[in-house]
Amino acid sequence: MPVTRLLDEIRGLGYTGSANLLVRYLNQGRADAPRTPPAPRRLTSWIMTRPDRLPAPHRNHLHELLAACSHLAVLSDRSATSPDC
Repeated sequence: MPVTRLLDEIRGLGYTGSANLLVRYLNQGRADAPRTPPAPRRLTSWIMTRPDRLPAPHRNHLHELLAACSHLAVLSDRSATSPDC
């Protein structure tokens, strides 16, 4: 149901709040949208970058991705133990 239609209906019942307040109320219980996966080049750069040099949001996203995919975790471990070029 569109918010504008809902707003019209509840205003008929005496609602005096704004449309913005209604939208915020409706969005309260919704889960956050899942993150979009990074492009392969970006993911590769995250894996090849030292963890202390990655910004916290990228580091956290990388940890989530590695936890979800064992193949990436193995690749990341191997790249971390290989000598620097």
